Amino acid sequence: MRILVPVSSKDRNAEVSDEFGRAPYFAVIENGNVEFYENPGASATGGAGVKASQFAINLGVAKVILKKPAGPNAKSALEQAGITVEVREGLKSLKELL
Repeated sequence: MRILVPVSSKDRNAEVSDEFGRAPYFAVIENGNVEFYENPGASATGGAGVKASQFAINLGVAKVILKKPAGPNAKSALEQAGITVEVREGLKSLKELL
């Protein structure tokens, strides 16, 4: 299962970002491996969450794990694509998921 997590840096010890749409990077976890991507929505003037959601959809992830809830438009886009959105409020770092 491919899982996307918004993170602050391209590092396995990266802090999980508070925001989905404005996170600088995404980590995609699959079978213990991690790939990092720049978030194309991070610098958007508007609709950052929807742009980030579209990127997640294009990556073919099955689940997005967030520290805080995504905005309604981003959440709706993800769920309509069949992607599970899970919020783990106490989550601090990517390594907690590895």
